[in-house]
Amino acid sequence: MNRKERLRDADFAWAVLEQAPYAVLALSDKAGTPYCIPVSPVADREYGVIYIHCAKVGKKLEMLRENPKTCLSAVSKSRSIPREFEMSFDSAVFTGTVEEVTDEGEKVKALLLLGTHYDPTGMDRFEEVLEKYLPATCVLRITPAEITGKQAEEPGC
Repeated sequence: MNRKERLRDADFAWAVLEQAPYAVLALSDKAGTPYCIPVSPVADREYGVIYIHCAKVGKKLEMLRENPKTCLSAVSKSRSIPREFEMSFDSAVFTGTVEEVTDEGEKVKALLLLGTHYDPTGMDRFEEVLEKYLPATCVLRITPAEITGKQAEEPGC
């Protein structure tokens, strides 16, 4: 990282991920062709993993099965600093591997975490929705090997 004073620890990065409205998942196939896609992740700090969900078919899954190396980037705060031509932001990057969750108990736990994070008021319908969509839903677990947080604060902060 060029600006070392902006570097933050893993706890900061996890907090950014938890506050970010979405993140971007970066992938590449065996030939190195890049692909990025917005996802709705949820952190499970207790186990140091990140979960996302998707359909059981599609380009993302095909690429991840070819090459499980991935990078997830999240921004929880971003604001232009007037008249400075700079940005104030909190960001996090998680580099590691991704794999499909095959254990049904872990899959349900991940979906419960996702539901609670993104729609806490709708959890009274969780069982109904789970029963309907679980067979068509894939859950992916990202295990970070490297975690980086970065913060650019406004002047005077």
